[in-house]
Amino acid sequence: MMQPQVLSKQRQADSVTLELRLPATLLWFKGHFPEQPILPGVAQLNWVMTFAREELPLAAHFAGFDVIKFQQPLLPEQQVTLSIQWLQDKNKLLFSYQVGEFQASSGKINLCP
Repeated sequence: MMQPQVLSKQRQADSVTLELRLPATLLWFKGHFPEQPILPGVAQLNWVMTFAREELPLAAHFAGFDVIKFQQPLLPEQQVTLSIQWLQDKNKLLFSYQVGEFQASSGKINLCP
């Protein structure tokens, strides 16, 4: 399994917020630190792009990123909140992953048409 379990989602015109559960059986966790599996940053970026394409009127593709901060690891069986905002005029996605009150990661993804 490559995708998290979507518990709920709230969509606006240019943003979406998803409540996700990270099953321990996700392929992303296998081999990414055997003693303490963590969700790799590439998986987090992949999910931002996947959910943005599914939920927002987005036709652009990943072109890179300006800023990405990983402040807290995402662990198996955690429940996380993923917030994505599309800045159409700047062709950027802003995102953050939260675990409870704590921000786990955040960033700005550049898009190309």
